[in-house]
Amino acid sequence: METIALVLVIAGLAVLGVAVVALGKLRRELADTEAEATELAERMDALPPELANGLGTGARHVITVELLNLFELAHRENALTRPLTALTPRLLRDVVHRKLIGRVRESLAASGVRADVRLHRW
Repeated sequence: METIALVLVIAGLAVLGVAVVALGKLRRELADTEAEATELAERMDALPPELANGLGTGARHVITVELLNLFELAHRENALTRPLTALTPRLLRDVVHRKLIGRVRESLAASGVRADVRLHRW
């Protein structure tokens, strides 16, 4: 019985060792990929994925908009959104965001403004 327990402990330690090595490899891969993404963003003159640590201090200017009455907007659009707010708030939020992004793009284009309108979540 003690032999079985000892074998199981050794097997568990071996599995733990393999898991630690795999985790280290994944962390290195993640760091490499993040470095590549940052380098690519700089070459494209784009903001890095994390929005340059609080939108950065570079030559590019970014206007941000935070929607404060998202569900009120949805309720004005359609009477069925009220029950959906309770059941699927995330889905409803995504639909409203997509509609508003489209409206903003159209409005800016109609004014002759060239803009890259994107949704960033954090």
